[in-house]
Amino acid sequence: MEPIYLRALERDDLERTHKWHNDRTMYRIMGGTFHYVSRAAEEAWLRKKEAYSPTEVMLAICVTETSQHIGNIYLRNIDWAARHAEGQIWIGEVGQRTKGYGRAAAELLISHAFEDLGLHRLYVLALEGNPSIHMAETQGFVREGVLRDHVYVAGKFKDLVVLGMTVDDYRRARPRAERGQ
Repeated sequence: MEPIYLRALERDDLERTHKWHNDRTMYRIMGGTFHYVSRAAEEAWLRKKEAYSPTEVMLAICVTETSQHIGNIYLRNIDWAARHAEGQIWIGEVGQRTKGYGRAAAELLISHAFEDLGLHRLYVLALEGNPSIHMAETQGFVREGVLRDHVYVAGKFKDLVVLGMTVDDYRRARPRAERGQ
């Protein structure tokens, strides 16, 4: 049994996502400038994200045993002609980080991207020093480059690491039996 499952974002997720988007530490980890988000702005964001989009897949990460919503995982900037997308993940519940849930969610999303959606390539962007870089590399992502001093976080410019995985990388890293075929 998988430790987590993915599901579509729902309006009932509003209180959690609002709390996470107002968590200053998330911005230090993920990058970007912290700013407070009103409940109304969060509600508008969630309403938009729960609607169908041809360029995004927005999912909630839930613990299988309890159904607790602990974070979100996304495919963004889906380009159907080039068949690639950007992956993003965040575990919003502080007490649920470093338990392997992010890795499990990423594996499910990668499988969905390649097996169900027929994408050819995924890429992720992560701040230099973010533990998600190591996680991505252990899943078969390859470090493709660095955007130097690309993000301004907590008064400092930081490098942004670009990692990528093709469907061939995915198939080499996961035998058919592991992919459920």
